[in-house]
Amino acid sequence: MEDTPETPTSSVSFRLPGFVTGETPIDPKFNLHEFRALKQPSDTDMRAIDHIQPFKNEYGWTLSYVPLKRMGDTNPKYDFRHFHNMALNNSSSTAAGGAWTYGTSVATNLNSFSIFKEIDNIQYQVNGCRIGRLTGRCSLDNPFEVQCEGQGSAASFADLAHTDATSLRDGTPFMWGDMNIYIDGALATFCTAFEYTINNNAESVYALVDLDPKSYRPKGRLIEGSITRQFQDSAQYAAAKAGTAKSITISLTDSSGNALIGFRQCKYEEHPIPGAVDGLLTHVLKFRAETMFSR
Repeated sequence: MEDTPETPTSSVSFRLPGFVTGETPIDPKFNLHEFRALKQPSDTDMRAIDHIQPFKNEYGWTLSYVPLKRMGDTNPKYDFRHFHNMALNNSSSTAAGGAWTYGTSVATNLNSFSIFKEIDNIQYQVNGCRIGRLTGRCSLDNPFEVQCEGQGSAASFADLAHTDATSLRDGTPFMWGDMNIYIDGALATFCTAFEYTINNNAESVYALVDLDPKSYRPKGRLIEGSITRQFQDSAQYAAAKAGTAKSITISLTDSSGNALIGFRQCKYEEHPIPGAVDGLLTHVLKFRAETMFSR
């Protein structure tokens, strides 16, 4: 990945500290328009299509990765929360001397990037990538994992100029034992899983002449999540029924400074209590939030 607004560069790499997992698919689509005209009476097939024309290009991509903890003095400012800030349409820093507080006083600003993918001798590059949807999740026995989906503004196959891949794969992942969840500032005990999603309801923007999108713009934002917890009391159910605003913070333990993912002005929209004959009684706190931050 590279720090690029819309075009390739060969000098500045975007360093994502994490294990990239899965197939990281890139899904280009070339939408087709069919034309069917009036025909001569002598034609034997009156419903035949006369012409098929590509009319709009889309460059979808998906990236899944397991974030790593900060890497001390070697790469002190690279952090997986860059993606959170880009999903929230804030700027972030890719410089080694960049800011700890993402989105303010940054050394290098970006809210789009390029993905370069090479398999054997096949190279593929998507430029102007923005995040439309980001999901983070963790459960017992598993690491914290982030999945991003979005679109790019251009793509190509070629012998491309690109920055050599930056290896930030030798760090320590955030495992399930590193997670603490706080509700209204108090430690929420006996939590077994969580998941949250930022959905920007984004769409590609087009202009006359060019079949490629000019950009990929968010239209809104929906922040929702869920916490699975062993059932302790009925207080959260009462809060859900009363529409009480809650504060939820996920703390990821890191000796270099804990990573915090916070949700504010949360309201519970569901409170299912799954039945389990042989298991522990749990409840799932499903919420929506007005604002979110990561620091």
